[in-house]
Amino acid sequence: MNAFGQDFASTDEAWQARLAAIRPAEYARTRNHLRGAVSYLSPYLTHGFLGLQDAVNGVRANHALGSDDKLFSEFAWRAFFHHVHSHLGDRIFEDIRPGVPGIRYAAALPQDIREGCTGLPVIDQAVGTLYATGYLHNHARMWLASYVVHLRHVHWRAGADWMYGHLLDGDLASNHLSWQWVASTFSSKPYLFNAENVAKYAPSAWHCTGTPLDTSYEHLELMARGEDEPGRRRFESMAQHAERHAFAQSEPSLSARCPLSVYAGQDGIQALVARAQPGSFVELVHPWALSSRSQPDVLRVGLLHLPEHSRRPWSERRWRFLAERMRAVCDVVWAGPVGTLLEELPKGVGLIAAASLQCIQTQAQLNRARIRWVHESPMLTEPDRLCRSFSQFIRAVKPAAPSALNPSIR
Repeated sequence: MNAFGQDFASTDEAWQARLAAIRPAEYARTRNHLRGAVSYLSPYLTHGFLGLQDAVNGVRANHALGSDDKLFSEFAWRAFFHHVHSHLGDRIFEDIRPGVPGIRYAAALPQDIREGCTGLPVIDQAVGTLYATGYLHNHARMWLASYVVHLRHVHWRAGADWMYGHLLDGDLASNHLSWQWVASTFSSKPYLFNAENVAKYAPSAWHCTGTPLDTSYEHLELMARGEDEPGRRRFESMAQHAERHAFAQSEPSLSARCPLSVYAGQDGIQALVARAQPGSFVELVHPWALSSRSQPDVLRVGLLHLPEHSRRPWSERRWRFLAERMRAVCDVVWAGPVGTLLEELPKGVGLIAAASLQCIQTQAQLNRARIRWVHESPMLTEPDRLCRSFSQFIRAVKPAAPSALNPSIR
């Protein structure tokens, strides 16, 4: 079992220690278990402390890691989701393909799920873990998504938006496309699980023996497809009769603005402007590009583009994780529209920004500034055309993987 657990410090030392501890063979053998030897790197990858290429190279510094290894495949899934997002843009927030036909999905997440008091241990434990740590093992995320979509008939978007706000590693591409994969709007069939699957991979407190989940996959698929509505409604009945007052979990509030004091304020910005002379460069560091790498004599400005956070607020736990990192790697933090910040800077000041900043503000709005675009870290590979399935993507990635990585590292 990975010794780090779910304690995430906002430091380079934290992700470097996790990277050094990865054992690809042990990962492959135990990764499906909630207490397995997973990497716990996802918050650091999401927020750009390191990139996928850094992660793969870091593992290869100590271990053999080929494109057929399970760990490489899991890194490739993250690259695949970002590949799809780069081609589809905001279309990832809509059904990519038709899901289960004939089902009318609810638009809102039921309160009993939000409170973790559905009466089904696996779901209530998952919700409690999410709120307590800001993290969930991937298997638990899939169980939770499957329950929401297929056994409670709630639209995947309601669940994906809710989970995104509470995850330290909330990544729009990975999170929302994973929910679509479970829902079968981005896969060939619904993802289902039963009590036996939970008992195999989760601690005893999560087990669901003797509940409506203790049944066959064939029966679960009938419920998911609306062909056994009385059976499916047993899950709703469990939630209605659960001891909500005794077990209800308070959902952490979400905020569009960091509740901690990290902002520069007008005095801080003016001091920054005074240091930004024509001909110099300012690096804009947004929440998804928090690498500690920097160039000498470049001012680093942490950018919290508030219009984006107003649309998708975060928990205080995630804001704290972010704030501690920005304090460490930036000279000053700006909270507001990026266009307003650009107007504050003197003419002749150049900008260095991660390429993904273009997703925050349109290219036309940024063109008035002299920007040097950089990539946070190259992906494993980037196929020229959209791959609509992971199998297509991994076939495109595999032939290029050896040359894309440092061949001297074994």
